[in-house]
Amino acid sequence: MSSREFGEHEIESIIDDIANMINRFVRAGRYTFADKLANATSKEIIEMTLYEALRISRSTLESGGTLDENVKPYVASEDSIKKLLAILDEDLEKGIDIVRKIAIRALTFPSKKEKGGE
Repeated sequence: MSSREFGEHEIESIIDDIANMINRFVRAGRYTFADKLANATSKEIIEMTLYEALRISRSTLESGGTLDENVKPYVASEDSIKKLLAILDEDLEKGIDIVRKIAIRALTFPSKKEKGGE
């Protein structure tokens, strides 16, 4: 899978999907994942951060729990994660730029107060 295959629309879709997952943590007052992605300088840091977010999201969702009293977790699609990792493999600088956009987008989605939970 080459990142050159991905158009701007597809990259925006990747950003939105993963940012949605990270935003759920932000809405629950857990900024760690957004902070780690915003400050990431290597593929390894990004991979570990995504792994932790995916693991917590999936296990919380499967147990029927929430990230706080009102915020349900969201698990980013396997396709989005695979595509982001392919971009990071091919062009680390471009990948880190996309990851920073994910962090920014996660912080700019409506808060739980604006959205009324979820």
